[in-house]
Amino acid sequence: MPPNAALGGGRMATVGEVAAVLDRLWPPAWAEAWDNVGLLVGGSGDPVSRCLCALDADTSTVAAAAEAGAELLVTHHPLPFRPLRRVLAEDPAGRAVLLAARRSVAIYSAHTNYDGHPAGVSRALADALGLRAAAPLRVTAREALYKLVVYTPTGHEDAVLHALASAGAGHLGNYSHCSFSAPGTGTFLPLAGARPYVGRVGAVERQSEVRLEVLVPEGLRREAVEAMRRAHPYEEVAYDLLRLENEGPPRGFGMLGDLPRRSRLAAFAGAVARRLGAPATRFVGDPQRPVRRVAVCGGAGAEFAAVALEGGADVFVTADVRYHEAREAEARGLALVDPGHQATEAVAVPAMAEALQEALQASACAVEVLREPARADVWRRI
Repeated sequence: MPPNAALGGGRMATVGEVAAVLDRLWPPAWAEAWDNVGLLVGGSGDPVSRCLCALDADTSTVAAAAEAGAELLVTHHPLPFRPLRRVLAEDPAGRAVLLAARRSVAIYSAHTNYDGHPAGVSRALADALGLRAAAPLRVTAREALYKLVVYTPTGHEDAVLHALASAGAGHLGNYSHCSFSAPGTGTFLPLAGARPYVGRVGAVERQSEVRLEVLVPEGLRREAVEAMRRAHPYEEVAYDLLRLENEGPPRGFGMLGDLPRRSRLAAFAGAVARRLGAPATRFVGDPQRPVRRVAVCGGAGAEFAAVALEGGADVFVTADVRYHEAREAEARGLALVDPGHQATEAVAVPAMAEALQEALQASACAVEVLREPARADVWRRI
């Protein structure tokens, strides 16, 4: 098996099932209103045994997916980026969509919902640059949390917990399957028409049960309850779903953290270029300026320069910085490093592939996840 692939054990999956896993990883509801995310091309019922994760969705990556035997292409940048009024081979987006249809490659995209995820694009960029204690640069939301309490017959609590964890419940930071359980006794009287798991109609039953508690993010309530019901042996399931005052971790755009040790701006810019494979990296500021507190934002993030300054950043690493934005940052005393759009986001593709593979394995889906080979930057240099 190639080093960039991992095979998930379990059952065969459909495009729709993999899309559901992706929706749990990076909820489409987190995307900006103008964005186009989720399953964009393909049929939910089509079988999938292999996925290819890539930065862009275009004819090149569609062809690469088909050649690798991948029935699903998972990308950061959407295709189409905006709804198409017509699908024509003369149009680049239309040509890619037609190729995907001919080669039976479905396309799923996680764009701004992956940008704003605590473990998304900017987190991967911060990790690549070695930032410590990195936290969201601009916090946009904290997801509400719920406590799901369910009562299971003794001996079935592990199966129910596993189903809940696979649906995204019971996750705390880098830990999954987080729960609390306590034994007790449940009572019920099956009435006419009931088909009880234990006991008989017309007789009160006392059953040894386990009270199981897990945390559930607001956006995954429905999936968690459905997964719990499927795994629970009872005909009628007793459970509580309670809104909590405490909230989930912050999410938002960019990251702010610190270098392990102070550096000079020119040396830091050189390190950025080397770590991201971006030899044409440019920077704004005094080359000898000391820098330690670093803000990053994958892609075009110059709009967050003021937020970086407010956070005490010495330097802001982002892409697609325009002339007047560079001049304003210079005047305000903020150094900039611009390695290019592709370099700041391509670094997140391996993290996307790894997260998807782990989630598929947790869902017992036998789907292999590949990532696109290193691709030359779209820009040519003199």
